[in-house]
Amino acid sequence: MLAVSCGGSNPTPAGSSDTDFYRGQTVSIIVGSGAGGGFDTTARLVARHIGRHIPGSPTVIVVNMPGGGGLVAANHVFSAALKDGTVVGLFHEAQMMNQLTGGEGVNFDLRQFNWLGSSYDDPNVCIVRSDAPVTAFKDLIGRAMPMAVGGTGPGSNTYDAPRVLAAATGANLKAVAGYPTTNDVRVGVERGEIQGMCLGWESVQSASGEWLKDGYARVFIQNGLERHPDLKDVPLALEFARDDDSKTLLRLVDAPGAMAKPFALPPGVDPARVAIMRAALTATYNDPMFLEEAKIMNLEFQPKTADQIQQILSDVLATPPAIAAKYRQIIQP
Repeated sequence: MLAVSCGGSNPTPAGSSDTDFYRGQTVSIIVGSGAGGGFDTTARLVARHIGRHIPGSPTVIVVNMPGGGGLVAANHVFSAALKDGTVVGLFHEAQMMNQLTGGEGVNFDLRQFNWLGSSYDDPNVCIVRSDAPVTAFKDLIGRAMPMAVGGTGPGSNTYDAPRVLAAATGANLKAVAGYPTTNDVRVGVERGEIQGMCLGWESVQSASGEWLKDGYARVFIQNGLERHPDLKDVPLALEFARDDDSKTLLRLVDAPGAMAKPFALPPGVDPARVAIMRAALTATYNDPMFLEEAKIMNLEFQPKTADQIQQILSDVLATPPAIAAKYRQIIQP
């Protein structure tokens, strides 16, 4: 697996004939989760189209590197991956919170990656089975019995969001970690191991849309500063916040959603190749063939640029230490 992610590159000096460099190459997209989840789905869709927009039309493959909600992949792309422009990372944007709180195993600085662009502006929501004991969020506040929702692990919104939501509102939500992918979390919901899950609205629409259409599940809370146009009848978590600090925590947990599913090259890649790959991703997001396939998959892209990603990271990572410490205390397993 690692050999694949690091291979496929000729030792062409950086900066020499960059427009021809990718001819005959293999570009690897390292995905920080297992096959079948939302990140994997986005990566494979991009991989099927981006090669046409890279000079030389290289082969583009996806390599799954799950672990730690994207932590393993982020560390690998930052330090171990080739820095010649042939290795692209796609790991969970919520790793910014892992860095902010000094999470264990964080050996990267997100501000040093060469960001190419993100995929969605994706507010976090929680969905629950319609036959769950509680389906109205307000009824979870102060409830004696917890309701279990599933997640992949610390550093992912599926795990961090419900823990922050519970702490900030008093809702008795229990986050159950350990599922390899969001698809495995969905299977856990279907098996009755858990009652629901928290994740980005785009992922809910693309992978669990049928649940909502047939009434199997419903969205019962959403993050963000205002209600999403698709979810006008779903309350905001901010409406139940205990105090001002709780509101800040809820804003923090939702911040990664503004740059959901971001693609990045490692630090140290030649700027000319970074520019090539940024242009290729932008062209892909505007490619009619790409957009047609995305529509079939119920995916609606709202990309952010590298500069916008850097601004989001700068804002979040400037959070006062006291608030960051409180956030860390909440998400610790």
